[in-house]
Amino acid sequence: MGGYVARVRNDELPGSGTEFDLLVDSVAMRWREVDPLLPAPTRPRKSTYPLLTVSDEAGHPVATGTMRYSWYQPGEVGRTWGMPDQHWLTPIVGGPDPGRALDSLLSSWQEQLQQLPTGTGSESAAQLTWPARDVLGVPALQAHGLQPYSVLAARERRRGVPPALPPRDVTIRLADSQDLAPIVSLLMEEHRYEEFFGGVFIQPETPEQTRRVAARALSRSPSWVWLAERRGRPVGLVWVSPPDRARWAAPLVRAAPAAHIGYGVVAEEERGRGIGTALVSEAHQALDAHNVQVSVLNYAMMNPLSGPFWNRMGYRPVWTTWEVRPALALR
Repeated sequence: MGGYVARVRNDELPGSGTEFDLLVDSVAMRWREVDPLLPAPTRPRKSTYPLLTVSDEAGHPVATGTMRYSWYQPGEVGRTWGMPDQHWLTPIVGGPDPGRALDSLLSSWQEQLQQLPTGTGSESAAQLTWPARDVLGVPALQAHGLQPYSVLAARERRRGVPPALPPRDVTIRLADSQDLAPIVSLLMEEHRYEEFFGGVFIQPETPEQTRRVAARALSRSPSWVWLAERRGRPVGLVWVSPPDRARWAAPLVRAAPAAHIGYGVVAEEERGRGIGTALVSEAHQALDAHNVQVSVLNYAMMNPLSGPFWNRMGYRPVWTTWEVRPALALR
């Protein structure tokens, strides 16, 4: 531990006005310097999950980490979007040597996972999110066996490519309930492609779950789902959740209001023809017109198409999710 001392707190949080608050404030200051889009870190809330703390040689806290566990039963939507058993750590890391503090925190987390009686089998993962531009933590994350597997990227208002028109025989319009079948078909094509990168696991119930979610979105007016058609044949879509439907995304970035792009899909045989650029341009114009200050989205780190495309559209990484499978492979 190199002089750092780790402690596990259960059902206990330090009182307000303590050095714990000073740690959170110092991390907030460092995050502002690292990336102005990062939100202020929040103080952990009391829960039934353990709180890990790391203190320096003088007893001052230099890191905390809140543990959380999620298990998705067969038939639940979560089974499509990751491993069934997910062990999460929410780290707040500061001090004069954040990399060293994170290393100690991850060692403490690994010890806790080793003591768990269940939920750490072959279908488990240990996961955390880390600021993409905070490179000081990368060596510790890698040393403990974690690998980056997904990115949350953001685009600030009126940044990105200028308005773009689709190919001459392609039209773009807002989708409605009558477009449910082709929308689901395009989404399932996207799911099948994402399976290659380990972030999606198609289940027998996934098509029906996708249909229900899409039907709910298309029943709204406007749907915020844009559909591209070549001579009447659906060839792509972009699906946006405006701020009132993306409240969960608001704490991820400092700017507000925030929208979320859940899907950007172009049929395989139509890629590389400007359809995706035109779809995103249409969505961006609507977001800018509604004074949405930032839009966010997720893509798999290993996806060879998503990262380059969304970078061209004006998006850049804000958070990186790191993972190791199974959870007990954490070193």
